[in-house]
Amino acid sequence: MLEEKLKASGEPQISTTDSDARALLVQGQVVEISFNVQAAVDAKHNLVVATHTINKNDRSALSAIAIEAKENLGIETYTALVDKGYHNGKQIEICKKANITTIVAQPEQGKNKERIAEGYLISKFKYDQTNDTYTCPQGETLKTTGHWHKKTDKDSYEFKRYRTSKCRECPVKQLCTSRVAGRDIDRSQYADAVEENNKRYHANAQLYRKRQEINEHIFGTIKRQWGYNHTNLTGLEKVNGEHSLIMLVYNIKRSINILGVPELIAKLQNWNSPYKAKVLFLLETTYLKLNRANNFYQTKLAA
Repeated sequence: MLEEKLKASGEPQISTTDSDARALLVQGQVVEISFNVQAAVDAKHNLVVATHTINKNDRSALSAIAIEAKENLGIETYTALVDKGYHNGKQIEICKKANITTIVAQPEQGKNKERIAEGYLISKFKYDQTNDTYTCPQGETLKTTGHWHKKTDKDSYEFKRYRTSKCRECPVKQLCTSRVAGRDIDRSQYADAVEENNKRYHANAQLYRKRQEINEHIFGTIKRQWGYNHTNLTGLEKVNGEHSLIMLVYNIKRSINILGVPELIAKLQNWNSPYKAKVLFLLETTYLKLNRANNFYQTKLAA
């Protein structure tokens, strides 16, 4: 029965506790059946400016939360400081097109399967954008036919391949590659955006260090101080609503610390709402119901 349900879903896994939850890498090698809360936080006031919940890892999550933050703030552009788990060429490219400047931490290079010498890693090959060629550490030029190949793994993308016939007679070939035909360099369609991001990351180390100060303490407060390290509801839609309410409570408490209660109330009273009167009535009614439930919920967490 489960096998049939799994095949019908088209998903690689299925949870018997919550059909929307997934086995996600939480920390290091720790995997838990869980959801992934996304949050964008502003650097000036440490307020949550965008949030939603997903059931996938961070790798393909950057553009959605970054664009959501931009739209919520109503701004033309901003700089996003992002953890290395979000480093993905396609996502960085989407942000670039949305006029969002990314500083995503560059992950360490993966395992060296060919045992390439340090001086011959791909980072040592210099790309010439004008001629669309690479120059290897020995000074030879790797060229491409211009043909785009398709990569169809978890991150489907196109790339061009660069080679040189000089590899066969290179005196230090064994330091560079174990392939008989010589070294290949694959350049993704998103390479330009990734290289621009990586340069910004290395050039703004001091700025990037602020990321933890801005973002991490919010989750620390919610999970450690408030004890909110699990969900009470099931299903992605309901869990998303639950997490959004928690972020709303955080913003209210943070706003009280910044403004004080009288000024916050005054700002709310003078707020020129973009919502129609009927929607306002519905929101107010819903808020009162949620507020009563939330008082109990907070007590439950505190216990």
